[in-house]
Amino acid sequence: MHGWAVAAVSGLAIIALVILRITSCRPFRPIWNDLPDVAVALILWLSLALLTQRPASSALLWVVLAAGLLLADHTKRAVLREPIVFADASELLLVFTHPRFYLPYVHPAIFYGIGGLLVGATALLFSIEPPAMPGDPALSRLVGALLLIVPIAAYFWRPSLNVMARVIRLLRPSGDPVEDARTLGMLGSFAAHTVCSRQERPARQAACRFGSVSVPPDKPPVVLVQAESFFDIGRLDPALPSPLTEFQACRDQAWRHGRLDVDSWGANTTRSEFAAISGATPADLGLDRFNPYYSFARRPLDTLAARMRQAGYLTVCVHPYDRRFYGRHKVMPNLGFDHFIGGEAFESRRGELVPDEVLGAWINDFIARETRPVFLFAITVANHGPWSARAETDSPFAPMLGGYLDSLMGTDRMIGQLAGSRWLNEDGGIFALYGDHQPSLPVLMNDGAHIGASTDYFILDRTRPAGPRHDIRVDQLGRELAGCLMNHTPLPRAVAGR
Repeated sequence: MHGWAVAAVSGLAIIALVILRITSCRPFRPIWNDLPDVAVALILWLSLALLTQRPASSALLWVVLAAGLLLADHTKRAVLREPIVFADASELLLVFTHPRFYLPYVHPAIFYGIGGLLVGATALLFSIEPPAMPGDPALSRLVGALLLIVPIAAYFWRPSLNVMARVIRLLRPSGDPVEDARTLGMLGSFAAHTVCSRQERPARQAACRFGSVSVPPDKPPVVLVQAESFFDIGRLDPALPSPLTEFQACRDQAWRHGRLDVDSWGANTTRSEFAAISGATPADLGLDRFNPYYSFARRPLDTLAARMRQAGYLTVCVHPYDRRFYGRHKVMPNLGFDHFIGGEAFESRRGELVPDEVLGAWINDFIARETRPVFLFAITVANHGPWSARAETDSPFAPMLGGYLDSLMGTDRMIGQLAGSRWLNEDGGIFALYGDHQPSLPVLMNDGAHIGASTDYFILDRTRPAGPRHDIRVDQLGRELAGCLMNHTPLPRAVAGR
C-alpha cells in the first residue's frame, strides 16, 4: 500500500474503534475488551479491501457503517430504552420499505444531511483511489472472497457451527446485550449472539410446547385481539375520569383481567405477539427472544393456534397492514393459522394504517359469515406511533398524551363493537384483548409516571361471573384463554344482550 493509504487506514481504524467503544457505552474499557470487535472489524475490512483493491476506501466505508450503528443504537436506547441487538439486522430493509415507523425518530439533518455527506464522500474516495493492495489482484480477490465465504459456510454447516459456538462460549457471553456489548464490543457481541442463537435454536424449537387444549362441544367463537400500544391510561391518574369507557366496561365484567407483564416497551410487537400464542417465555427462546420471527418461528411450532386447529377450529390471523412486515406471511402458517389476512382485505394503500373500528367491523362480519367454529387472532396497527403533539379528544388526559389519545379512542370504540357483537352475546363467544407494549411517550419515559412497563388485558366470557384482578405475564395469556375455553358453558339465547 502507498504511504498515504497506510496512514489513512490507521487513522480510520482508530476512529472506528472509538465509535465502537462509544456504542458499547464503555469508551474507556480495557484493551482486551476491544479484541472481539477488532477481530470482526479486521476480517470485514480486509475482505473488502482485497476484493476492491482499495484499502482506504474500504476503511472509510466501515467507519461510516460504524457511525450508522452508533446512531441506530443511540436512537433505540432513547426511544425504546434498550440497545440495538443482532436480530435488528432483519429490520435494516424495513427502514426503507416502511420508513414511517423508523425515520421520524431520527433528525432529518443527521440522517439525510450528515449521512448523505458521509456516503457521498465514501463513494467519491472509491472512485479516485487507485488500486493499492500488494500481490496479484486475482489472488487477492480470491482471498478476500474466502474471508467471507468460509465463515458463512461454517455458520451454515452444523459440525463447524458447533465448534464455533464452543469457541465463542470460552469468552463467556452472558446473553445480555448490554453486558456483552461492554465486555465483547458491539461487533463481537453481534457475532457471538448470531452464532450461539443458531447453534441452540433447534433444541429450543423442539422444546417449545404449548400443551393440550380442551374445547367444549359447542366450540364457541374465540377472538383474541392484540391492541397496538394499548394500556389503561386511567392508571396515570386514578383521580381523573378515564375516557376508555368500553374498555372499563369489559374489564369490570371480565372473567380475568389485570396487568400484563410484557418484555418490551415502545415497540417490538412481535415479542408479545409470539409469547401470547406460543406460551414461550424469554428463557425458553434464549437469544431469539429479541425477535422470535427472525428465525425461531420459521418452522412449525406447537402453539395455541395449532392446538385450536387440531380441536376443529378454523384458525385465522388478521393484521390490517403489509402481510410481509416482519415476515408474518411466512411465520403465521408455522404458528398454526389456516389463513393469514393482511392489508389486502381492507383495500388499504401501502403504508396506510387501517382504523381499529374498520378492523372491528371486519371481525364481526367475518364471524357472522363463517359456518365453522372460529379462533381469530387480530393484531391492530392504527395506534402505532409517532403521534402528533396535540390531541383532538377533549379529556383531562389530553395534555400528557397528545395525539396518542385520539388513536387510543379508536381502539376503545373497536372494543365496544366487539363487546356488543352477536357472536359474543348470543353465540356464547369469548373475547380477549391485551396491549402489546406501552407507547413511547415522554410521560412514560424511564417510568416517569411510576406505573411500570406493564400493559393491561381482559378475558370476557358472558357465561362466567366477573373475577378479581389477576396479574399475569404475556406468555401466560394463551393458557389463561385456553383455561377459560375448557370450562366454558353454552350461553342460553334468553340471556343475550349486554
